[in-house]
Amino acid sequence: MLEYKIRPAEGDVKHKPTLFLIHGYGSNAEDLFSFAPHLPSTHTIISLQAPLSLGYGSYAWYPLGVDASGEVTTNVDDAWSVVDLLIENINFLIEKYVLNPQDISLLGFSQGAILSWALAFKYPEKVRRIIALSGLIHDSIPLGKPEFIAYAAHGIDDSVIQIERARKHILPLSQKYPEIEYHEFNDGHTVSQENFTALMQWISKTNL
Repeated sequence: MLEYKIRPAEGDVKHKPTLFLIHGYGSNAEDLFSFAPHLPSTHTIISLQAPLSLGYGSYAWYPLGVDASGEVTTNVDDAWSVVDLLIENINFLIEKYVLNPQDISLLGFSQGAILSWALAFKYPEKVRRIIALSGLIHDSIPLGKPEFIAYAAHGIDDSVIQIERARKHILPLSQKYPEIEYHEFNDGHTVSQENFTALMQWISKTNL
């Protein structure tokens, strides 16, 4: 099982909604867990740590390569195997802490956002909401009408995942389906205060 950090919901943790945090490439479970004090106390917050150690406290969900043109490459099979690993761990933690399986949300940044989209489209029965920050929808993901709701945000000046790559699939989805809310901010590959305020408002209005 993956390592993780947990902040239980206020009161009895059983049957409470849960927000799983999925960090980006080169980060660790501590990173997004810094959001925990600001997230709803009604939710259990679980920050998962990727399995691939890069050294010096850095982790990745799957390896990245670089082709001859300098473009970042991904082994699609590696990425999809991690989606299944995430579901295995989410199911384990739901059972361990008696969480509410009908109210599971994901918050992913960068590589974690890419995985959040993939997981939600592959296992829509497992996820009610996703928050996808500074990520994209990979071309290998079969798209259809989403059976979940999503908040997606991207920095216009992102030099890691360029805004055009984020817009490719997310923007058309948001224009077609009201379940998908998409925002762009004047920042880079990060979560600005303006972005964080907007996502907190979205969490509040979409709570059950």
